[in-house]
Amino acid sequence: MPRSYNFYRWRNWTTLAVAFLVVFFHRYSTAVVADDLSRELGLSGTQLSNLASMYFYAYALMQLPSGLLSDYVGPRRTTALGMLLAGLGSIAFGFAPGVLGAYLARLMVGLGVSVVFISLLKAQTVWFRPNQFATMTGLSSFVGNIGGILATTPLALLVLSIGWRDSFISIGTLSLGLVALIWFFVYDSPKAAGFENGGNGIHCPSISMLAGLKMVLKNRHTWLNFIIVAGLMSGVMSFSGLWGVPYLMQVYGFDKALASRYVLYLNLGILAGSPFVGVVADKLGRKKPLLIGGGLSLTLFWTYIVVIARGMPPAWILGPLYFAAGLFGIVFMLTFVNVKEHNHPELSGTATGVVNIAGFLATAAANLLIGWLLDFQWDGTLLNNVRIYTVDNFRVALTVLLVFSAVAMAATFFIKEPKYGDKMHKNTSK
Repeated sequence: MPRSYNFYRWRNWTTLAVAFLVVFFHRYSTAVVADDLSRELGLSGTQLSNLASMYFYAYALMQLPSGLLSDYVGPRRTTALGMLLAGLGSIAFGFAPGVLGAYLARLMVGLGVSVVFISLLKAQTVWFRPNQFATMTGLSSFVGNIGGILATTPLALLVLSIGWRDSFISIGTLSLGLVALIWFFVYDSPKAAGFENGGNGIHCPSISMLAGLKMVLKNRHTWLNFIIVAGLMSGVMSFSGLWGVPYLMQVYGFDKALASRYVLYLNLGILAGSPFVGVVADKLGRKKPLLIGGGLSLTLFWTYIVVIARGMPPAWILGPLYFAAGLFGIVFMLTFVNVKEHNHPELSGTATGVVNIAGFLATAAANLLIGWLLDFQWDGTLLNNVRIYTVDNFRVALTVLLVFSAVAMAATFFIKEPKYGDKMHKNTSK
């Protein structure tokens, strides 16, 4: 019996969404093993920041190529190759003999997973209606952030059980298994699956690659969304992906499992907010109020931690506080919807790829600045070969995230939004 259009589009989305879950697991996994890495590899705060940032450097570097590949080569081949590289990189990380090997392995992982999100957005554009895009992006974020949750307490328990090296080898093996699923179950377009009608995008753009890139880069809406993603996404990813667990362990004296459980609240907030924000944006047909509210909320979150609580809020408020930060912080995903609407419909991958560079460049910069500020203030205290920082050290370092979120919040007030279904051809060169 012939399978329906609905079957193929949901199979497409599900396969790529599972790959996106693995992306998030890779992204946040270093936070839980930060102390293991520092102890075994003898890392300073700056070196630990650089190790985590290898993923973000690679990810940022690949976002423009990812957008071009998803538009001109297609999500299927792009994602399959990416997951192959990510799986091999994770296995190499598990076998890394020293800091240089660890750097190179995380760089491989970053290069590999960097293509998945943009390919997923491209597939959504091609297979779903324009007024479903924010909802589908929210669902994608929801599934991806399940991977972020698995990279907190569940990963901590796995590391305690089999060690950090075997844990990463296992993650890499799982990533390799996804390559076959993507290759056999993903179609680049409805036409590739045998449907002459259906879908909303064109697999291979009629615009040349260079001309399309120029159109996206000349569009001022691209850069407004770039700034918002940089400021909001970096705060969430830097804290949950690297510094949240060490901060809670050293400032509050929590063990690794308890610290990762508190960071889990932030990821649960993101998980809850992802589908909600997408559905509300599609129902309202507006994103600007949500972006302003999210930017303001995340700025208030960092202001409370850094300025009001002087780096150490009461322990009882941490769970609700982190949950709220994730719930409101995830609004940055609406920038991908906004930038798609403001660029030529054939160039959705390129446009979202350019904007997605921002979050990873900013996260890498934030990680590096925080690590440098911690090392600059460090008084020389070591415990089990791990550098120990004070609450004041962390308070000063986390000011970086407050500044980033404040800049993003200011940019949200300048956002413009077209109505759904408006292809915005007239705006592509403005």
